[in-house]
Amino acid sequence: MKPVPVEPAGSVTFRCADCKKTFDAKPTRTESAPERAHPYRYYSSCPECESESPQVHWQVGLFNAHLKATGPKTNQGKAASAANLAGHPTPEEARITRFNAMKHGASSKTAMYFPAKPDKYPHCKTCDVDRDYCSQQIACLKRSDLMLRVLVAMESGDPTALQDLHAINQANFMAILQDMMQALIADGVALKNPAFGFDKDGNCSIARYADSATGEVRTIEEIKAHPLLKPMMEMIGRNNLSLADLNMTPKIQADQGIQQGQLQQEEEEKESAQEYRKKMENQLSDLRHKIGRSQLRASQDPILIEHQQDDGEPKDIEAEVVNGSTS
Repeated sequence: MKPVPVEPAGSVTFRCADCKKTFDAKPTRTESAPERAHPYRYYSSCPECESESPQVHWQVGLFNAHLKATGPKTNQGKAASAANLAGHPTPEEARITRFNAMKHGASSKTAMYFPAKPDKYPHCKTCDVDRDYCSQQIACLKRSDLMLRVLVAMESGDPTALQDLHAINQANFMAILQDMMQALIADGVALKNPAFGFDKDGNCSIARYADSATGEVRTIEEIKAHPLLKPMMEMIGRNNLSLADLNMTPKIQADQGIQQGQLQQEEEEKESAQEYRKKMENQLSDLRHKIGRSQLRASQDPILIEHQQDDGEPKDIEAEVVNGSTS
C-alpha cells in the first residue's frame, strides 16, 4: 500500500530561544525534513522579541509518534477503527483524526494526576516550557507527552517506540546506583552512633565508661550497617547486575575453565580416534595391495605351474596363498 503523503501542519507550538516564550502560531517558514516521520521543520517569529523560533521538541516527538503508529492490532481494535471510519473520510483526514480520541484521553487521564501547575512538580526545575503557556493548559505538557507515547506504543504493539525512554531510565538507574556506592565508600559500610538513654526526668545522657587501664573516659557506641547497603543490594539483584548474573564469580570462572578443558580434551581424543581410524584404513588398503601382488606372483611361478601339471589337476593358488597367509 502506497503511504499517504503528509501535508504541513497549519498550527504549531513554538518556543523562542531568546526570551523563552512558548506560543501557538501558523508557521512562517517550513523546511523539508525527510529523515523524520513527519517530514517538516517549522519556524515562526516570536510575538515578543520577533526572533525566529523553532517548533518545541516535545511536539516534534508527538508528530513523529503519530505517524509511526501502525494502528490497532487486535480484531476488536480493527472493528472499532472500521466503525469510526464508516463516514468515509479522505485518507488525509483519517490520518489526522485517527489519534484524536487517544490524545484527548491522554490529556484527561494526565490531568487527573498531573494538572498544569507551573513550578509545583520536581520535573518543573528542568522543564523548558514557558510558565505562562503551561498555566493555560489543563494538564502538564511533559506528562501528556509521556502518556501519549506510552498509549501509542501499547495500542500499536510496538515496544521500540519507548526504547529511548528505557535507555534514559537505565542511565538514571545506573547514576543512582553509582551515587549510592560513592556514599557507601565515603561513609563506610558500618555507621557508629553513641549509645544514649533518658532518665526519669527526661534528660538525655550519653553512655560512657572509664577505661580501667588508662582511666580514659570512653563513649559506648552502637555499630549499625549503612542504611544504603540493603537497598543498593536489592537494586543490583533485581536488575541482574550481580557477579553471578554477569558470570564473573570465581566458581563460575573455575567451572567454565573445567568445561573448556573437558571440551579441549574431548576434541583431542576425537582427533586421536580419527587419526587411528585413518591409520588402520591405510594399513588395510596396503595389506590388500600386498595380497594381490603375492597372488599375481604365485600364479606366474613356473615351479608351481609345473607341479600342477604333474598332478593332473589345477590347484587354487589364490586360496592356498590366502590360507597360508592366515594360518
